[in-house]
Amino acid sequence: MQNAIVKPRVLIPVVLLAAALALVLLFSLRGKADEPAGEIADFGYQTISGDSMGSGSTSLRFLFTIGNLEYTRVGFVFSKSNVDPTDEGTGCYTWEPENGKVYSSVWANGEKRDADPGRYWVAVKIRNIPNASFDEPIYVRPFVEDGSGIRYGDLHAISAEGAFTIPTLQTTILSFTNSDFGGGSVTENLGNGTGYNALATNPTKGEHPRVLYTESDLQGVRTAYKNAPSAATVGYAAALATPPTGVLASGEFDQETLNKIQLLALDYRMTGNPYSGYLAIRALKNVLKTMGDWTVLNDYTRYYGFLMYNAACVYDWCYDLLSETDKQQIVLGVEKKCCGHMEVGFPPTGQHAVSGHGTEFQILRDYLSFAIAIYDEHPGWWNMIANRFYTEFVPVRNAFYEAGMYPQGVSLYVRLRYSADLFSAWLVEAATGSFPYASEANMKQVARTIYSYDLPRTNGFAEGDDQASYRDFIDYGRVALLSSYLFDDATMRAQVEFNYNEEYSTNKYGIGYYDFSKGFSEGVSVAEYLICSSSGLKKAKSRYADMDLILYNGGWLGQIIARDKWTSSQAAVLMKIGCRTTANHDHYDAGSFQIFYKSPLAIDSGCYFSYGNDHHFYYHQATIAHNSLLIYNSSLSGNNYSGGQKRRDEPETLSAWQSDTYKTGEVTGVSYGYNESTPTYAYLAGDIAAAYPALTVSEVTRRMLAVYATEDSAAPMYFFVFDNITAANPSYKKTFLLHVPNEPTIEGKTVSVVNSQGKLVLQNVVGGDVITTKGQYEMYNGSTLDAGGRDDGAWGRVEISPNTGSATNQMLNVMYVCKDGEDPELVATAVTGSGITGAAIGNTVAVFVNAKTRKDSEFSFTATGSGTKNYYVSGVDAGDWTVSVGGQTVGVVTATEDGGFVTFSAPAGSAVTLRPGVPNITVYDSLPEGDWDGFEFSNVNP
Repeated sequence: MQNAIVKPRVLIPVVLLAAALALVLLFSLRGKADEPAGEIADFGYQTISGDSMGSGSTSLRFLFTIGNLEYTRVGFVFSKSNVDPTDEGTGCYTWEPENGKVYSSVWANGEKRDADPGRYWVAVKIRNIPNASFDEPIYVRPFVEDGSGIRYGDLHAISAEGAFTIPTLQTTILSFTNSDFGGGSVTENLGNGTGYNALATNPTKGEHPRVLYTESDLQGVRTAYKNAPSAATVGYAAALATPPTGVLASGEFDQETLNKIQLLALDYRMTGNPYSGYLAIRALKNVLKTMGDWTVLNDYTRYYGFLMYNAACVYDWCYDLLSETDKQQIVLGVEKKCCGHMEVGFPPTGQHAVSGHGTEFQILRDYLSFAIAIYDEHPGWWNMIANRFYTEFVPVRNAFYEAGMYPQGVSLYVRLRYSADLFSAWLVEAATGSFPYASEANMKQVARTIYSYDLPRTNGFAEGDDQASYRDFIDYGRVALLSSYLFDDATMRAQVEFNYNEEYSTNKYGIGYYDFSKGFSEGVSVAEYLICSSSGLKKAKSRYADMDLILYNGGWLGQIIARDKWTSSQAAVLMKIGCRTTANHDHYDAGSFQIFYKSPLAIDSGCYFSYGNDHHFYYHQATIAHNSLLIYNSSLSGNNYSGGQKRRDEPETLSAWQSDTYKTGEVTGVSYGYNESTPTYAYLAGDIAAAYPALTVSEVTRRMLAVYATEDSAAPMYFFVFDNITAANPSYKKTFLLHVPNEPTIEGKTVSVVNSQGKLVLQNVVGGDVITTKGQYEMYNGSTLDAGGRDDGAWGRVEISPNTGSATNQMLNVMYVCKDGEDPELVATAVTGSGITGAAIGNTVAVFVNAKTRKDSEFSFTATGSGTKNYYVSGVDAGDWTVSVGGQTVGVVTATEDGGFVTFSAPAGSAVTLRPGVPNITVYDSLPEGDWDGFEFSNVNP
């Protein structure tokens, strides 16, 4: 340990505004925080002041307060290289006052500054520091030591530049004129009288802050800062140590500058230090003054909107520092330099609330936050923007969230557009005290559904426009963070902590993969992280706590994700019917599935690298890239037509989206079961004829069944897919698609594919007269649509088709998963019966009623083999069904209205009959001892 012994002395006054403000504005808000056990409760404010820089060197002074005179040591640790300075740490220098002397007051600029009653200043000055050495910050941390050991206070990163900025700041602010911000006058009323209804709840005038948080949240924000990971505290310190001027080089967009401005504004609100607030105001106005033409950037609306949102934060958080001129110039700058470049226009009446760019941040964060910030002076902005939000956006999202999921698949666009929804809920609730959407529970479920797509060592079940290749990790850190905060979701907080600790890199201006190196429209800022941590919510013990192993999303989605566990050895399947599309970035994948066991085995394919190009339009979004069905209508051939589902334009209104135009399917059965907490089966059925051109098909039904806990642990999941298709013309080819990561092996009607340690075996039981393979991105006509140099990780696909010549065909494909090298070589056999299609494999029998309408009369079928089988029968009418085997009644099972599905155990080898209703009871006076009907105890299903 190195000691710098400093004799007690009174601080010498200096004639510098920087020094005056640094000490005049002493406060102890951080030290008065309600800190958790183990934190230092005695620390007060830490500050600096500097001598003149005119001589080429300067001195810096550092202060903090303590309220306990029983410490054995007090002092500071400094470092220029170690961002986490500690006593005896590498590159660290420790200072403590001679004899532990502390002070009740200090003097600066001829004024006496008393410590709070019962508190004492610990004061040190670093002299004669060459100004050039402060190009980079110096990291400073106070400490105390007693019998419990050494403890540290808040870290600060300080530079000489930071100590001498305020005089320049004041001069710069005075130099602005209205012409720097577009001139003219502010538009007061954006749309009064346009038909929007009056709001029931408005922001309260005069209350600040109200953008994202309120005064009551600040104590929690301060505590969050004390407990934050180093990526947050270092980024925070860097913003204070090297505050931006806001002057943009060549007028170019600079996300790092805007992040720092937001942090400076938050620091003012957290600490009351106007130094940070004035810096934020000055920098924001310089950005607005010097910004160039950003319309040359791709999706430039996002850049202008991000500036509008940051302007809202500065305006609101630094409100009491703003002069009337500041207010006028900031609003002018936003209106004249940003609003006119927004795709929704100004006033923001353009685009739509269902799909497209209008559903991103423009209304839901950018305009909304700015309207909240300026409500006191310009309520006409809020009146129009908030009314449009409530009239158009809220009803659409209420319909979206009935499914517990957001459209567009799990992709870049969900994390972008659902984040916008979260921001809108966050902003409105903070400003008005009212949550805007109908169901917090449904909205909370969206993030949990997203994380249900998660799979070990992959980017999960791929769905939607993944911006990168199939194997690349796609981050939903911001979704988890905002959702955990808004809905007090400890499981999502565990996702945040897991992602930060185990998956994410570190960036000093952001939190790991929330950082802006991932893109300002996708990442979360340090300020947002701290606010979202202000509730003190602790993470759950597991990032999958309370997450369902079988998740059904109804509503417009109609999808099941089923897995038997959350570990890396899980057997998992995604089954999607898909009831409605919003077009845009939605894919045409009604009736699709994906399978995982130890690695992806049945996958989505295609890559997104340019919206609307041939690969994206005709392959990646099209049905041909998914494990669904093609029905090839030869009259529609050409233009890369592949026999898939029809495309739609984007719906513009809720009523349009809810019309038949955007209907792609209907769930006709859903059922799943557990044995205690272990999944046993998951079943999903649907009619997806609406997804295809009407002149091509009249019926397309698909039923999918996953069965777990088989008698052979080497095959942890069976998967059955039954299709019944009636084409408009017998010559139209019908094709079952299976996309695989590696080249498959085909022997007769059996297809095998291996990926890493996992293996998938498919056996076609019915309807597979022709089985062929196609290479990566190969179209129906043999052409290959280029993926722009990207690789989705797929080898290609298997195509299974019945012979043409019949308008109606059934197909049944049976799959199981196993570990490569441990294949139990199970054989699937057909189940015979009238009006049904079925298969038996291992101890499992799956039977599907062929007709689209549910069976309401007696029917029979026979599964060969011996022993007891577990039967799963789908497509039956709701109600009680009597089960007989070989003419003997073995029990009664009940089909629900939702499921149309029954399961039971019975011996194989004899005809199984299902009869609706409970059999009539005939009463006999006596039963002779030897004439009783019976069955073996081993037949009882435990």
